[in-house]
Amino acid sequence: MKRLSLEECQRDLAALDAADKLTASLKVEIDRFKEMDTGALMKKAMGMLMSGNLSLEALGLPVNLFEQLEHLDKLNGVARLKYRAVVEVQKQQLDEMESAEVDHG
Repeated sequence: MKRLSLEECQRDLAALDAADKLTASLKVEIDRFKEMDTGALMKKAMGMLMSGNLSLEALGLPVNLFEQLEHLDKLNGVARLKYRAVVEVQKQQLDEMESAEVDHG
């Protein structure tokens, strides 16, 4: 496995920090949306449907909600890919150690 440089580690940690902040921000928005009065929400939605003016902002959600979700998905995808590579290397090392123990046992 290729060793990560300090710069790569710092970049990866910064990306994880960004994902944490984005997740926290989205959680606040989702919690706020969940706490909305269902009747008031339906009234807003019906008004929007009747006027043809559908907007996230009118529902109390950030205008860039979908962009934030897509960005978070990308960050999480990269993090999972990198972590999977680390786990696979560790698994391979453990398999090799186990094989060596069986051969010498």
